[in-house]
Amino acid sequence: MAVDLTTQYLGLGLRNPLIVGASSLTLTADAIRRCEAAGAGAVVVKSLFEEQIRLDSADLQDAVADQSAWHAEVFEYMEADLGMRYGARDYLDIIRQARDSVDIPVIASINCVSDEWWCEFAQEVEAAGADALELNIALAPASLDVTGAELECQYERIVIKAREQVSLPLAVKLGPWFTSLPQTVLRLQRAGADGFVLFNRFYCPTIDPEKLEVVAASAFSSPAELSLPLRWISLFADRVAADFAGATGVHSGLDAVRLLLAGAHAVQVVSALYLNGLEHLQKMLDEITAWMEQKKHGAVKDFRGMLSQARNPDRELFGRLQYIKGLVGIE
Repeated sequence: MAVDLTTQYLGLGLRNPLIVGASSLTLTADAIRRCEAAGAGAVVVKSLFEEQIRLDSADLQDAVADQSAWHAEVFEYMEADLGMRYGARDYLDIIRQARDSVDIPVIASINCVSDEWWCEFAQEVEAAGADALELNIALAPASLDVTGAELECQYERIVIKAREQVSLPLAVKLGPWFTSLPQTVLRLQRAGADGFVLFNRFYCPTIDPEKLEVVAASAFSSPAELSLPLRWISLFADRVAADFAGATGVHSGLDAVRLLLAGAHAVQVVSALYLNGLEHLQKMLDEITAWMEQKKHGAVKDFRGMLSQARNPDRELFGRLQYIKGLVGIE
């Protein structure tokens, strides 16, 4: 049987639910064209850091001298390669070139930690032709003095400022570490977010006991990490007036099916493509198609959200009962 893989995400029509997430796989217009040719339903252009925009907007020496608002790792990166001060202009060119040469949605991404420097640039991103904007908000508690409430207020301010600046569909890419993720999502949706990407995969350090150094752990996700976005998307789908994209741990077509069943509108893929090549996209699409044919689903909309909590209010699904079962083996 012929199946319909189309889906809607952020008000955009996608030919299939697979989005190539922000990464070096989407660094240039040529790379974006390769993603389209490989079967991607949409792309998120590699994130532009707020610090890069700041360098592009301020006098270079003043910007480099004023380190107070910079993350140490980003500053070291910038100091080593001051040519990145031109990155903001190049970023707009990439969006224009990609928008002129591909038929799939091109989503811009800004990695931000404040509501300054980058907001006016967001308007330029919209003018360059981006179909949507993904805010990759990289706020992480690094001080004993900052409260959770203060961090959440900063997230809200960023979304409000972005919503004031652009009319583009706005997605927020979040990490999972909030005291009350449901309240944070609702708060950001009311502030102007049209959708959410769950979840951001932050820098993962480990310790080398031989060299006595802190080093980076694996940059790639594993399928075991899928359970976190799966649980939360199932709880949010059809309860929050926003679209959700699953991210982290998506390595197969069946992983994508799992997220769609939970209620995701789309699925972002990165690690699986680094490990297997862009051709892996087609393999994933074939797996989704084969599953739909086996289950006799003619379109993605026929089964999206089938296993969400909203559609199964009397079942615990990903709630406490499953936690208890996992610990004590209750049947």
